[in-house]
Amino acid sequence: MREAQLQVHPEVDNDLIELSAYIAMDNPAAAVAVERAITSMFELLACKPQMGTEFHPLRRTLRGIRMFVVTEYPNYLIYYRPLPDNTGVRILYVMHAARDAATFAKEHRRQ
Repeated sequence: MREAQLQVHPEVDNDLIELSAYIAMDNPAAAVAVERAITSMFELLACKPQMGTEFHPLRRTLRGIRMFVVTEYPNYLIYYRPLPDNTGVRILYVMHAARDAATFAKEHRRQ
């Protein structure tokens, strides 16, 4: 069996920096914990690409994207696209659940 592939869009680092900076204003230790929980989910999703819920956007360019709630911190969501033949995932976005994912995706257009 092949090893699961994990691809992370380069701008996801910016997503994580923004999230961490916001949380760190009140609690630096929590910022580290949330970031670790999120990045640990990346590996899990790579091994099980169909775990998340299929995202049903109106825009065709976003079809095929799945969303996964970070288990330890359910206010944070990971949006990703399974790779062909479910050999892994490409992480596209990480954001707080209060944000409008469709608007964010339209502004940032990651594939």
